[in-house]
Amino acid sequence: MFFAMCGRFALGIPKKRLEEVFGLAVPDDYAPSYNVAPGTGVLAVEGAGFTRRLWGLVPPWADDPGVGKRFINARSETVFDKPSFRESALHHRLLIPAQTFYEWRREAGGRTPFAFALDGQDCFAMAGIGASRTDSHTGEVLETMAVLTCPPNAVMAPVHDRMPVILPPEVWSAWLDPVASMESLSSLLVPYPAKAMRVWPVSSRVNSPVTDGPELLKPVPAGEHVGGPKQGSLL
Repeated sequence: MFFAMCGRFALGIPKKRLEEVFGLAVPDDYAPSYNVAPGTGVLAVEGAGFTRRLWGLVPPWADDPGVGKRFINARSETVFDKPSFRESALHHRLLIPAQTFYEWRREAGGRTPFAFALDGQDCFAMAGIGASRTDSHTGEVLETMAVLTCPPNAVMAPVHDRMPVILPPEVWSAWLDPVASMESLSSLLVPYPAKAMRVWPVSSRVNSPVTDGPELLKPVPAGEHVGGPKQGSLL
């Protein structure tokens, strides 16, 4: 049995470093977090700057904004075909900065959380899509997003059968290009090279979405874990 993918990540690097990586001014309300969970505000690169969107995509036509709880991820293989995601994939593509992402593996006696990161890099970008929904009664605009997933590479496969689409810096502009073709965009949605990634077991304290702090990234011996993530759905 597998759990939500990608359903939790960390972005704890300093504001100045984040600006250096993306070459953009970071909003003053930026607060490092080592346990970013669905249903919370997520920093995203959209167009020529940073914005903040609620994690859990709500299509513009959705009657119930609660549908976002089911749409924290979108499969890259079908994102341009599914009615819930097509418009977002064609016209509202995002970069989601992250330091690491977490995933859980079921084992005898419990579930082990793991942190995944890029080797030698303190920040990377996951492919995302956004949507805007206007409440017909209040006129309030709800800005939401989902993280794209793809098949796992050799580092990810022992833990989960999906992984987030990680885009290298040299294709960031291509992913955000408003006139890019569907074919060129689809070619970017591939598993990140396994040789450029690293993974380590972390504390089961990350299981709770209200727990935060840099200690969540500290490696711990495997097998010292109980419990698992509380929310999300595999897409």
